[in-house]
Parts: sequence; C-alpha cells; structure tokens
Amino acid sequence: MERNMNVNGREYNFATTYDGDSQYNVQVRSGNKVVTMFKIAADSESDVFDAALAHFAADVEMGNINV
Repeated sequence: MERNMNVNGREYNFATTYDGDSQYNVQVRSGNKVVTMFKIAADSESDVFDAALAHFAADVEMGNINV
C-alpha cells in the first residue's frame, strides 16, 4: 500500500509491505529519492501509516534524517 503524507510542510510517499508477524517494511520517498526505510510493528494495515508517520516525523525532528 502507498500513501502520500505531509511532514513539516513537505509531501512524502510512504510505501508499506507486510513482512509477517505484524511487521511492515516502510519505504519513505521524496520524489524518486528514497529518504529512509524502516520496520514498523502494527496490528493492522490501517494502523501502519499512523505509526510510520509518527516514526518518520520523530526522526526528522531529532535530526536523524536530513530532508
């Protein structure tokens, strides 16, 4: 699944794939550039995007990702 979401006024594309055991692989892109990839634990597909957005926004806020 994919969804476009805004973080600090910039739009990013979040793509997720199910990895098993309630784990999802998340790839965040800005245009054609992959910004980061990480795994998220979520109970359902509907929860994964909220968790991924929170994870990515926290990484940006802490300076772990330069965008």
